[in-house]
Amino acid sequence: MPKIISVEPQKKNPRRFNIFLDGVFAFGADEDLVVNYHLVPGKIVQPRELEKLLFESEVGKLMERMYGLFSVRMRSEKEVRDYLKNLSFKRKTKGKEEISDLVIDILVERLKQKGMLNDLEFAKAWVEGRRRSKQKGVRALKAELYQKGIDREIVEEVLRLADARSGQVSEEDLAKLALEKKMKSWKNLPELEFKKKAIEFLLRRGFEYSIVRVVVAKLGQKR
Repeated sequence: MPKIISVEPQKKNPRRFNIFLDGVFAFGADEDLVVNYHLVPGKIVQPRELEKLLFESEVGKLMERMYGLFSVRMRSEKEVRDYLKNLSFKRKTKGKEEISDLVIDILVERLKQKGMLNDLEFAKAWVEGRRRSKQKGVRALKAELYQKGIDREIVEEVLRLADARSGQVSEEDLAKLALEKKMKSWKNLPELEFKKKAIEFLLRRGFEYSIVRVVVAKLGQKR
């Protein structure tokens, strides 16, 4: 039965290790895999254990990809699953082994256990960020969250909490903030053209028409 001869940190990623069995490279492992399976020189690896280690090694490599993905921004569960399925398809087109549904399920569960994957927290952060930077209306926020695979109950709860936290900041206030940023570039437009552009702009931002009509009328008077 194969024996671990050496465990060496990888040059490009010291958090991963190369495992050598009987002097030959066998697989890469992350820190958790090394610790959980006590992968140290001299350890005899049983055939069944080796099969499991190879499976866990694949999960570990994909976890490294997840760390990079989440370093950019939070992700929803649907985004993670879509990313992995797309990666699997790319592997298939190159003649490489695909990523199994079992591996994807395990990876998603690991991300949840580490607190990295949480649709409720993702939705909260998404709404806060989009309202702050883009002044998005409720309709647009709902559509974006549904597209991210967030459950309707979570969407409703997050938007309710966002309204409670915003205090005096209403949908009308958000619409005003959004439109005011465009006013300078539209200041020389004829009134009818300004109204047309302003209404289209705010509707695209996801604000209700009743709110859009009021805001455009008010800001149009201040031009």
